[in-house]
Amino acid sequence: MNIFRVIARLKILFKKDRIIVILIALLLNIILGLLFYLTEKNVQDISITDAIWWAMVTMATVGYGDFYAQTWIGRFFISYPCMLLGIGIFGYLIGVITNTIIDFAFKNRRGLMDIEFESHIVICNFPGEKKVLNIVKELKAAPEYSRKKLVLVAENVEELPEKLKNGKIYFVHGSPTDENILFKANILHCEGVIILAEDPTESRSDERTFVIGSLIEMIEKEHNKSIKTITEIIASDNIKNMIRADVDGYISEDGMAGRLLVQEFINPGINRVISQVISNSIGSQFYIHDTILINYKIRDVQIAALEHDINLQVIGLSRGKENILNPSKNITILKDDKLIVLAEKADDLKSIEAELLKNKRRD
Repeated sequence: MNIFRVIARLKILFKKDRIIVILIALLLNIILGLLFYLTEKNVQDISITDAIWWAMVTMATVGYGDFYAQTWIGRFFISYPCMLLGIGIFGYLIGVITNTIIDFAFKNRRGLMDIEFESHIVICNFPGEKKVLNIVKELKAAPEYSRKKLVLVAENVEELPEKLKNGKIYFVHGSPTDENILFKANILHCEGVIILAEDPTESRSDERTFVIGSLIEMIEKEHNKSIKTITEIIASDNIKNMIRADVDGYISEDGMAGRLLVQEFINPGINRVISQVISNSIGSQFYIHDTILINYKIRDVQIAALEHDINLQVIGLSRGKENILNPSKNITILKDDKLIVLAEKADDLKSIEAELLKNKRRD
């Protein structure tokens, strides 16, 4: 957070009436300090700055005792008013600060604050604490997202659950189908959006997901911003609606369990393999990479990967809307093609690309 945003947040503490009280306190501090100096200078060794310091310490009721009134006038006509005025003014200011902090914490818990930071990930809808926690865990397990802030936008929860608070999740209360709520979540400056099905047991949740996805697409076009949006779909029949909404990606669980069950029947143990490659918590994962290796044969990249110290396997090409897994070794990488790799880290392919280009320049 930059200095300007810090100042903006401090404004809540320094409204006009509070600034006036602070200025009055400072003025009284100087006046009472000067009066103390005039009445005490002949009976003790004290300077004007010492007297002003005495006035501040007395008004704050700290009472260090390094200076104190020794005359009758100094005690009853200056020290008494100084203490009484100090208790009133400082009591008021402490009350204001305390109430402001409590109000801020309350609004933060209830999702009433505007999100001001950037490059965060927005999660729309709250299907349940366990599901959101699992998504947070997977995101945090990915090195590139481990330090990203996460913002939950939902209307079916009044206060952020304790476990999500402990996971440092921020909260905006309201419907993600309302663009004002999305702007409160600072969607224009986020890293991307994950739209969860509000009710995983009800296919009509896809209608709400479609509305949110379409709204984000309109915001993108209106503000000329690119917002990566991934949606969860309950019924695979609704995939066409997600395509119409022009989201960047979608996941459908419809029929997924059945397909995994058959694969496990045919190849016992395959479920453990699939579980590993789709989890950021263990082993290597699949990545789809843009590549600069235009006109290279896929086999050249595969050989370079085998000979490199990095553990990476090139397993396919993504060409347009088609994914070519286990491609022919003689297939040529074209412009706009992407490589599908199995790697430990998202950026591992870059080292292999650099090595190939370096060797080509030598040749």
